[in-house]
Amino acid sequence: MPDTFIWYHADENMEPALIKWLEQVEEKADVRGKLFIRKEKDKTTFMETYTNVSRPTINRIEKLASTQAVFEGIHRQCESFVEVSNS
Repeated sequence: MPDTFIWYHADENMEPALIKWLEQVEEKADVRGKLFIRKEKDKTTFMETYTNVSRPTINRIEKLASTQAVFEGIHRQCESFVEVSNS
């Protein structure tokens, strides 16, 4: 199964709310994610990563995200990749 990377630009002060978001994902979609941050000049990018997740699980995460006020006005870019280096 692929690994999924979901990235978006948001205010760096949203970090605590996004960490709480990951807790919701774990509770409601039964998958534990990781949160990364990159700060460049005047832009902050967050990235959620989920390892070895199915398409239905990704769909559950994105459906849940669409109902969260924390993501209002934020475009989430969701991409999945299958690792080939361990093949």
